[in-house]
Amino acid sequence: MTGAFLKGAAYGDDSGDARHPGRGIFAAFGRENCDSEAAMQFSTDELAALIPAADAVVACGALPGEIIRRGRKLRIIAGYGAGYDGVDVRAAAECGIPVTNLPDTVTDSTAELAIGLMLAVSRRIGENSLRAREEAPENLFGMGRNMGRSLRGQTLGLLGCGRIGKRTAEIAAALGMRCIGYSRHGVNHPQVESVTLPELLAQSDVLSLHCPLTQETRRLLDRSALARMKQGSILINTARGAIVDCDALADALESEHLRGAGLDVYPDEPHIPPRLIALPQVVLTPHIGTNTQETRQRMAEECARQIADALAGKRPAHVVNGVE
Repeated sequence: MTGAFLKGAAYGDDSGDARHPGRGIFAAFGRENCDSEAAMQFSTDELAALIPAADAVVACGALPGEIIRRGRKLRIIAGYGAGYDGVDVRAAAECGIPVTNLPDTVTDSTAELAIGLMLAVSRRIGENSLRAREEAPENLFGMGRNMGRSLRGQTLGLLGCGRIGKRTAEIAAALGMRCIGYSRHGVNHPQVESVTLPELLAQSDVLSLHCPLTQETRRLLDRSALARMKQGSILINTARGAIVDCDALADALESEHLRGAGLDVYPDEPHIPPRLIALPQVVLTPHIGTNTQETRQRMAEECARQIADALAGKRPAHVVNGVE
């Protein structure tokens, strides 16, 4: 293998283990002491110069068609995650290059984060953590202060009910939540009641997003949809930032139509909308849905297997663009 170049953010630290995608993948190939350049973030110009020599690309971010077409030796584009909306899969297909993703390895960690954000917003953990650092203790303690809401007995709405949505429902059900869901592919899970999208918006005390970013879902939660959400409800987004109109979301929060939000993704990462930063009822995390040591280890191993299979002339697992 000439090299596996990364496009996009290199998640994790630079400690040399599988938490860092480049190093973890090279370690999975038995190359512990890989060149650090193979695990860095490249500019578009740098990637355009490097990709003609590459046999494989590990895509952590946007990979446009004009870059893909320069990869004349490419045997695979391995997406380092479940989502692949940043990769021009049509251009890759036209070039005969399979694009893969990792739909299974990210399930548990992303579902855990969604539940964590629900708890953080409902119990006002983020707000009170900041207050404990900034305010006098006598202003903090008291039986009637800092009141939140319990998740037990609340209705969790799942927009998208694939692997992550189903796992989120299982954890939520264990916490005593009623789970309802909407998916254009249908809902098939014993703990999730299938409803229409209008019913989902109207009934959910907590609405959690688990759908991919497509032309149909881009800004699906626009001003009109947010207005149809239940008064005092909470929005959780661990899917893709562009599913939500962030200005409309800020308006809904400032007007107290929505009680709070927990967000891990944003339309223009790494930029976080300033209006959302200013709202204490919004818990913000920097796209950490899969950032656990265990998940990164599994992601690196599976990505390495996909690359090894492609270079050996085998069909890799989880091809998303139909290339044999």
